[in-house]
Amino acid sequence: MPADVKLAGLQRDFAAFLLRGDPAVAAALRPDLPAGRLAVYRNTVMGSLAAVLGHAYPTLCRALGEECFTTLACRFAAEAPPRLPMLWSYGAGFADWLDDCSLTEGLPPWVPDLARLDWAMHEALFAADAEPLDLARLAAIPPEQAGSLRLVPHPSLQLVRSGWTIHALWKDGGTVPLPVQEAVLVGRSPVDEDGCSGGGEVRCARLTAADGALACRLLAGATLDEAAGDETAAGADLQSLLALLLQNRLIAGFALDRPPSVTRPAVIRPEGIDP
Repeated sequence: MPADVKLAGLQRDFAAFLLRGDPAVAAALRPDLPAGRLAVYRNTVMGSLAAVLGHAYPTLCRALGEECFTTLACRFAAEAPPRLPMLWSYGAGFADWLDDCSLTEGLPPWVPDLARLDWAMHEALFAADAEPLDLARLAAIPPEQAGSLRLVPHPSLQLVRSGWTIHALWKDGGTVPLPVQEAVLVGRSPVDEDGCSGGGEVRCARLTAADGALACRLLAGATLDEAAGDETAAGADLQSLLALLLQNRLIAGFALDRPPSVTRPAVIRPEGIDP
């Protein structure tokens, strides 16, 4: 057997042992070593991957407890090891995995959604940056064309919709989630040139189910009129949602279905909303 083929096989077997810990594989790799000697390497690898997931899912780790979270994280790492040489990107499929994993039987049903909120905040932290929308450009849009606006969201902006009050659990820690539909808007505030306090911070804001449906349509590219006319967004507050997005500088631009006219401009004055 060529040396490179033999080496590749050895590497595959060693990787398989690190992920699954099969004693038979360990014995085949180094029959001369005492049982358990190779387990040192496996413990290091699995512990490191569990720690990476713990940093990406801090709220879930806190809610479940470190021991329970580590058990789930190690199982996930064994079934879905990293595929890219960038550990900050590892763990994207954890929430979907939690939906299907047999180990989650007996765990609260809100666990996967809380994981999605954690991951949305994690992705927002590492998302590309973009200049926020200049409000003067928005104010120059004629009133009759305002409904044709399509928003261009900041790259960090994400929406997590849930059937549980996961925002309260993220915010208050010990709060028990209730079976109430809501949405959580997640985004990273731009960093100003003067490095003002709060720049680059990932924030999240709770939305009602109706406002979440409205935000979902807007972020998917619907015009303001299309989003507001959606039946699922009945009762939503478009003005407040736009104020929230603009105040937190989470809109990077806009597009118009129709070319702008020369009539008098609309003036949009967002009211302050604490996210």
